[in-house]
Amino acid sequence: MINDKLKSNCNKLISEADQTISAERRIVLDELASFIRKELEVALSEDKELSVVYLCTHNSRRSHFAQVWGHIASVLFNVKNLKTYSGGTVATECHPNTIAALKHIGFEIKCEDLSAANPLYQVYYNDTDFIDCYSKANTADSIPQTDFIAVMTCSDSDDNCPLVPGAKKRFSTTYDDPKEFDDSENPVPYYVERSLQIASEILYTFQQL
Repeated sequence: MINDKLKSNCNKLISEADQTISAERRIVLDELASFIRKELEVALSEDKELSVVYLCTHNSRRSHFAQVWGHIASVLFNVKNLKTYSGGTVATECHPNTIAALKHIGFEIKCEDLSAANPLYQVYYNDTDFIDCYSKANTADSIPQTDFIAVMTCSDSDDNCPLVPGAKKRFSTTYDDPKEFDDSENPVPYYVERSLQIASEILYTFQQL
């Protein structure tokens, strides 16, 4: 279950997908959906979990958006035995603008220590359920190291990691970096825009599962 504001945002994105996602982009997303669906059937038959890991260089913006929306899409469409993760080539922090954008969209955010170098955020999508968001390298123990589907969310990691060790398959769904607006007077709307773009494409993908 997701809260009413998030559900409304998701329904709007789903209804507008034909207008907002290009035919060229849908080819890539359809291929990803087809592979996830095939692997998910195997996981379900063996009562195992299928892992989808969204990767970016710093695990601070786009990969977090993707992990969060992948989880939301799984809940919304009742996709069983699938879990989403995010990671980077280095650990930094989940950027405050990323968190501000998620709050604007309808998530409730809790954090016990905002002064930490790499804060642990709890991103609530209803009164009791949340997603942990903090920056981590893709070699961290909290991220699957074998038999996962790798999805690249930024061009730097896409270019620099042509092979992802341990991945069943690697897909490229890169997005422009909202970091370019960090020095603007109000960067959060640009982060919201990027988050909703990622949400739209993940909802489109997971709806096929």
